[in-house]
Amino acid sequence: MHTRRTFLTTMAALAASLPAKALFAQALGKPFIAYDDGLQNGWQSWSWAKVQLALPIGGAKPIKVEGDPWSALALHHDAFPTEGYSKLTFSINGGGKGGQDLSIKASVDGKAVESGVVIQPKAKTWTQVEVTLKELGVEGKTIDGIVWQGQANAYSAYYITRIQFE
Repeated sequence: MHTRRTFLTTMAALAASLPAKALFAQALGKPFIAYDDGLQNGWQSWSWAKVQLALPIGGAKPIKVEGDPWSALALHHDAFPTEGYSKLTFSINGGGKGGQDLSIKASVDGKAVESGVVIQPKAKTWTQVEVTLKELGVEGKTIDGIVWQGQANAYSAYYITRIQFE
């Protein structure tokens, strides 16, 4: 009886420490959505780039991002485990010029985990991107954010939407 009580107490404490929607999404095997026509499921913008959320374009509401060297779109969430997820997916459009050098990173305890994932969105084209959590260095870890960081040059506007963990 004492063992069962200890187990139940431990499980209740664990459940209470996780965001309810993250726990719910993981339990059902559904994607954990960060952004789709707006921030969802407790995600917040902690960006240090010029960011416009929910910009109405052709029936959708993507995020518009442009910035100075090393600026970034940064989405933050209370720490959650990545167990049950294998990849980060999103749709991105390079805007009028495209070719922005964007490094994608996840954060653990508020610090970016270095990754070798750099993308260059295509001009005037929506592209579905999949990045494995292994590539981001956070497979099986507890994370608290995702960052799309420009590199050494200022960059023109790009658009991003349907950001989720699957």
